[in-house]
Amino acid sequence: MESAEFESSLITELNRVLLQAVEEVESEERLDLAYEVLETVRFEQAHISWLDRLRNTASSVELRLAHSHLPFAEGEVRHLADPFVILENAKTQYLVNFDFVSAVSGLSELSQNSAKPDAINWLDNVWFHDLADKNLTSTWYLVGDQVIEGACRRTGFDSLDIETNSKVITIPKRSIVASRTLVAG
Repeated sequence: MESAEFESSLITELNRVLLQAVEEVESEERLDLAYEVLETVRFEQAHISWLDRLRNTASSVELRLAHSHLPFAEGEVRHLADPFVILENAKTQYLVNFDFVSAVSGLSELSQNSAKPDAINWLDNVWFHDLADKNLTSTWYLVGDQVIEGACRRTGFDSLDIETNSKVITIPKRSIVASRTLVAG
């Protein structure tokens, strides 16, 4: 009788040990899977551009710019058109060359890949022409910390003509760091 009781308790103990071992293996498998998922997410995140995250940001962002006269631009993204992003807040509209953005705060953690590539044509055909048509004065922040204030008179595919103090200055688009235009309102 003692032998049967001993065998029964031994079998019970072996079952408990085996169940505990199975639980530990399952726990390790879950940890391995979680680590694999984490590594996959990290890999995917490493290949997401900040511009893709900017496209998905519905709230206001702050851009730090490489220009001492305009170190910050804040607003909601209205449009991205390589190499420019248009931000707007209640008082101001900014055109920013994202090649001169040194830091961004307020980006969404999620990304949104553009279904079509950034369309410079929209910026050339609508935004710049609208700016010229409205005869609004803008402040243009250029490479080399230069600042020009004036109204856009003519738009070309690679430059803008800005009238300032009855003088027309042609600005190559590649030299534009940012532009600030006060919004009527």
